[in-house]
Amino acid sequence: MKKIIILILFIFLLTGCSSNKDTKKVVKEKKKEPVKVEEKYIDNNNTPISFYEVNNRKLTKIHSTNSTIGREIDVGVYTIYLSNEEEINLNDSYANSFYNEWIKYNKDNKLKIGFNIKYSDVSFNILSPDNCFDHVNDIMTYLYDDYANRGKSFYSHIEKDQYTDTSLFTSIKLQASVAYDRLLPKIELTAFTYDSEDDFLNNEYRGNSKYSIIINTN
Repeated sequence: MKKIIILILFIFLLTGCSSNKDTKKVVKEKKKEPVKVEEKYIDNNNTPISFYEVNNRKLTKIHSTNSTIGREIDVGVYTIYLSNEEEINLNDSYANSFYNEWIKYNKDNKLKIGFNIKYSDVSFNILSPDNCFDHVNDIMTYLYDDYANRGKSFYSHIEKDQYTDTSLFTSIKLQASVAYDRLLPKIELTAFTYDSEDDFLNNEYRGNSKYSIIINTN
């Protein structure tokens, strides 16, 4: 009988020790990962901008236009001005008037002018002459600085070696290329002003200062 009691006590002690060991296991706390808070994008640049037809000192806002296209045929030349008005009568030449408006909105000298072209499944930005031939098989683009060439009756587009931080993109010319059928049935042309890289998301401009026109092609 004593042997049985001793055996029971021995078993009890073994199971007791095992359960104590389990309870004494140290539980490691998981490190909490810091929560990433994405900064909200706010654009304080409200510079007005639109495309205009320039007739001497009168500007008429363009909403849409038509163009018959073909290989190496100009789609058109499109001029911008810093305004949202439908019609503007200038007191000075277009070039001088544009520059006066530009320095009014660009007091801290941080603003730049850019364009976006959309057609078929393509969307690309033109921020400098380097981008003008990004899709050269479909479309060729040329940037002009009317202010730098004020007083001249004829001048060429801005070349890469001529481009500086003070260059103004006042006009853009679009020319159809080899695969011009990809430009059918329309091109969406957008002009915008920007001051930093955060004005773009997935390479698309998302700021306030922009204006788009539809060029119906046939």
